[in-house]
Amino acid sequence: MIKIGVITARSTIDTLKPIFKLYQDQCEYHFMSYEKLQEIKNIYKQNHKFFDGLIFGGPLPYFYLEQEIQKSSKPVVFLDISEKDFYKHLFNISQQYKELDFSRVYIDFLWGKEQALELEALLPNEKPIYTLKQEIDFKNERQYEEVLEKHFKLWREGIVDLSITRTANIVETMKKQGLNVYYLGISKDSIKEKIEELITKVEYYRIKDNQIVVGYLESPTVNNLLENELLHVSIHKELLEFCTQSGFQLGIQKYNQTFEIITSYGVLQELTNHFHYCRIIRFLKEHLSFDVNIGWGIGITVGQALKHAKMAHREAKSYMESCAFVIDENEISMGPFGFEEECETGNSFYNWKNFEKLSKEKNISVSHLQKVFTVTTRLKTTEITSNEAAEALGLSVRSANRLLNEFVEKDLAKVEQRKQNSLQGRPVKVYTIHFPPNGSA
Repeated sequence: MIKIGVITARSTIDTLKPIFKLYQDQCEYHFMSYEKLQEIKNIYKQNHKFFDGLIFGGPLPYFYLEQEIQKSSKPVVFLDISEKDFYKHLFNISQQYKELDFSRVYIDFLWGKEQALELEALLPNEKPIYTLKQEIDFKNERQYEEVLEKHFKLWREGIVDLSITRTANIVETMKKQGLNVYYLGISKDSIKEKIEELITKVEYYRIKDNQIVVGYLESPTVNNLLENELLHVSIHKELLEFCTQSGFQLGIQKYNQTFEIITSYGVLQELTNHFHYCRIIRFLKEHLSFDVNIGWGIGITVGQALKHAKMAHREAKSYMESCAFVIDENEISMGPFGFEEECETGNSFYNWKNFEKLSKEKNISVSHLQKVFTVTTRLKTTEITSNEAAEALGLSVRSANRLLNEFVEKDLAKVEQRKQNSLQGRPVKVYTIHFPPNGSA
């Protein structure tokens, strides 16, 4: 049965429990409550591994933990009011407070000028309303306290007659202080939609986790037949040793000069830390005296997965040291994944999602981004020349020069002429590469 964890404000549990009971035949659920925003991080870290999926009680706790959530492969959703919910509440407010002047209302879940203008356009005479003037800083641990203080300040100054909030944990405090407060709760239908969405996602992830994956690697070829066999045996020995030491149950099939590793998508995610680096590459690098490349293929059938694995292996072989590539069922390439967990060049470590994001923003191919990133990683510097790039990637100097000039055109590099140590040498072009953090330019 599906196990769902619910991280929500303590004051909302009584409302949510009866709705979750409707799904007790499909899932087990466990509530984890908090009073302050800073409590959420520990709750998540200590408990997320025990569940198939998580539901957050609102957008604020979800976005507060967004970075941690993105590192996890488990599906996560958060509850939020729908447009239908919002207009229903707006109608209820207009009926409950018939003489209400909306210019004397503070709404704490709208931020920025555009959202306020959209609401003001619906109100009589388009009167201005009090909302947050700036974007919410979701990493601010004192978000609840600061929102509450804003409500108190406006009431002390006699500026507002009604406070409208989506933050359940501050409602009781506001009422005790005599503030007139209206809480915008989420409708039963909206909550049910989110529960059903999460159940569907968990079921999809389970199918995806069991999808067939094949790894493909080749032994180096030398002229001496005996040495060839020794190289092949040493790879096989270390692959088996990796399984023993790591606990991964991989199907390793040995052929004449090649190996195939049979596993699943879920295991591949663990082996690559969700497509950040490759544990097998790291292990082989530590135990073998020669480079080995791995191609991982994902497919609906073993044949399709093997085809993609061989394609990925060809991409990995184009690099001059051990690395891995992955090609999925849609023939989307991910890589290279080396054996280091972090890059030593000062750039944030890039995975294929970062490359894909930057590719769309800068209109530059993922392959070109990966190649230049590989050069900076190998040379452990962001300052490179065309000759260095050509040597590292096995390209002609002309091709490397075109590649680096493209980076300059896309504002991903700066170029300058520098004198060489030799007095007679011509100045050389040095490209300083800049990869934006997290793939966002």
